[in-house]
Amino acid sequence: MVVRAGDEIHNPSTGSLLRILETDSETAGLGFALEVVSPAGAGPDVPEHFHRDWTERFTILAGRARYHLDGDERMAEAGETIVFPPGHRHIHPWNAGDTELVYRQETRFTIASPQAVQDTLGVFGALYRMAARGETNARGLPRNPLQLAAMLKVLVRHGGFDAAIPVAAQKLIAATLGSLAERLGYSAVEEASQAPRK
Repeated sequence: MVVRAGDEIHNPSTGSLLRILETDSETAGLGFALEVVSPAGAGPDVPEHFHRDWTERFTILAGRARYHLDGDERMAEAGETIVFPPGHRHIHPWNAGDTELVYRQETRFTIASPQAVQDTLGVFGALYRMAARGETNARGLPRNPLQLAAMLKVLVRHGGFDAAIPVAAQKLIAATLGSLAERLGYSAVEEASQAPRK
C-alpha cells in the first residue's frame, strides 16, 4: 500500500481532515507535508510525543491554535509559524477558536527515508480507521495492546516516541510485544483514503 499526494485521512474523533500534499515522491524521502483542516471545538489529533531527529514546522493559515512545546501550552494565530525541533516534546496545533482552523504541516528528516514517510502516514490512516470503529482509547491509541505494540514498533524504528512512556520501555515493548504482534498478523499501517485524481 502506497500513500500518495492527493490522499486524504479523516480523524473521526476530532473531525479533522488531513490532506496529503507531499510524500517521499515529492521530497526525495526527506519528509512529507500535510494541510490539516480542524473544525471548531476539535482537540489534538495526536498525543504528546517527540522525534529523535525530525523537525516539524506548522504554519497557521486560518483560525487560532493552541499547541504544547516542552510542556508549555502556547497560542498561535493565522500567519504565524511554529517549529518543533528534534528531541522536544510537543502536541500538534489544535483548534482554539470558534471558527475552522487550517494549518500546513511540514515534516523534514535529517536523513532520507521513504519508508519512514510511508509508515508514518500509514499509521495515521490505521489509527483513524480504528477510531471510527471505536477501537481507540481517550488518548486516541489502540485499546488492543498487541495492536498498539505493532504500531509502536514502527514508530520507534523511525525515532518517534510517546512522551508519556520512558524511551527504554518503548524500545523493549517494540522489540518483544511488537515482534509478537507482527508474527500474529497485526498490521501497523493502513493506506490513506484515495482522493479522486485528475
